Amino acid sequence: MKCLVLIVAALAVGTHAFFTPQQVEFAKKLSADCEAEVGDGLPVNIGERFRMGDLTLTDDKSKCYMRCIFGKVNFLDPETGAINKETLALKLAKGSTQEKAERFAVRCGSFEGANACEKAHGLYECYFTKKDEYFA
Repeated sequence: MKCLVLIVAALAVGTHAFFTPQQVEFAKKLSADCEAEVGDGLPVNIGERFRMGDLTLTDDKSKCYMRCIFGKVNFLDPETGAINKETLALKLAKGSTQEKAERFAVRCGSFEGANACEKAHGLYECYFTKKDEYFA
């Protein structure tokens, strides 16, 4: 299973049947840590909505939640928002070919945003709008 999908999928409640207990616990901790880091004002059920590819999560708090999640799994530098294309391709290649994962990392890892939260949202949005081109 692709790492990005695993991370966002495991964030939701009710994923226990598809993931190991360790993966579920990791995702819960990751989500709780990021919710605490970002603070009050996050949309209700952000983990579930994030997992489902809810592209309406465009408020600043949601974008920073994405930055936190992606930063903790080393997809991007949480301070600068620089996408770690090598890590992204390496982890995504586990569910696809290395070539497709690298093309995805180049395409979706080149988003320029005003800050790290914007860049994380760009990666998130690109993944959910382009994933069928690379991982179908």
